[in-house]
Amino acid sequence: MVKLRQEDIKTKEVLSWKGLHLFHFQFSACSMKTRIFLALKEIAYESHHIDLQKKENFSPYFQGITPRSLVPVLIDNGDVHIESNDILEYLDEKYPSKPLIPPEKKDEIKKMMAEENDLHIDIRNITFKFLVPKFLNKVKIEKKAAAKATLNGAEDSADDKNRAFWESYKKIGISDEVATKSLLNIKNHLNEIDENLNHHTYILGNDLTLPDIAWFIYVARLKSAKYPIHILHPNVNDWYESLLKKDVFAKETKVPKIIKVVSYLFYVFQKYSGWSIKRQLVG
Repeated sequence: MVKLRQEDIKTKEVLSWKGLHLFHFQFSACSMKTRIFLALKEIAYESHHIDLQKKENFSPYFQGITPRSLVPVLIDNGDVHIESNDILEYLDEKYPSKPLIPPEKKDEIKKMMAEENDLHIDIRNITFKFLVPKFLNKVKIEKKAAAKATLNGAEDSADDKNRAFWESYKKIGISDEVATKSLLNIKNHLNEIDENLNHHTYILGNDLTLPDIAWFIYVARLKSAKYPIHILHPNVNDWYESLLKKDVFAKETKVPKIIKVVSYLFYVFQKYSGWSIKRQLVG
């Protein structure tokens, strides 16, 4: 679990905070996953919104809290936890009621969540290739703050990778080759999940667990990008629609009308340019 040492934190005010505090962004997949998890377990917390569109995650204040400049970040009575899957494992152990990582499935869930974490860059590639027009996504990255948080006293390589992604995106966007590779990788994983759901109500059986939350968010993002889930993975589509009937899940899929309009117009443009997801995967 990634819990930072107090000496790693440079924005010292958070060390005196009482109770649970969550730094998050409305449309961040990992933030959405964390909010659903907290809601299902009925865990109260104080919200701190970090606007990734305005690159507030690169502000000196936030850089002083986490070495990775990423959300979510959990503060629990002054202890700082980073990395969403580690945060959720920590919370499930601290609040054992309504377990979403049941002990008998912990190893299997840990393996699945490691795979889910590795797919985060693929979801990001798909999002910024098919869902968010590049000209609307203004990229401005603050330099590393003089008082930047560290990880065990050292700079964190994950922060450099995140910055490198945005610098590359600013210059060239997401290439066709990269987008296609990410689509095929996601498709292969969804094929496996579709097979699981052919035999069970949820991904790992007949009880809802953490992988269901994580993949619900991914599928919601893919559907917004017009990935043909209903054609390629019908069991996943049915599973998704059943979860969508639950208020706690439906709440996280609500998108402002203006964003829906822009995304649809972008989809139409790509469709008639010959580069929609359906064309790439179905033909």
